[in-house]
Amino acid sequence: MAADAVVVPAAAGITDTVLVGILIVLALVIVYLIIREIRIMKTANRTIELDLERDKLKLLQQHEASKMFPFTRFSPDQTAAIRQVEDENMAIETNNFAKENLLEKRLTRLENIVKTRKLDNLLINVEEQEKKVK
Repeated sequence: MAADAVVVPAAAGITDTVLVGILIVLALVIVYLIIREIRIMKTANRTIELDLERDKLKLLQQHEASKMFPFTRFSPDQTAAIRQVEDENMAIETNNFAKENLLEKRLTRLENIVKTRKLDNLLINVEEQEKKVK
């Protein structure tokens, strides 16, 4: 009788390895959902930031558009008069620049002449002092 082996049929229940496998799969699903939620959160934040930047850009464009001078509302005679005044201003500015440049050059020349004469006078004085000492 000792030779009779008892054979127990496999239980229809869940074994330990199957239970561990199910827990691992469940843990992976939870980790996947957490990572997905984090990505969605970052994407949503970036979308909100981009929308805000678009709104800022639209406001800046509206502000710049309101600052522009609407030449389209002027008649051709008015725009011609404006261009004529701008041309006269440009000519006057050019003339003023030329006069300022000429004045600066002449002042520099005058300063150099004065400096040269002072140096000449100092050299003459030094020569006189040297003659007195000898």
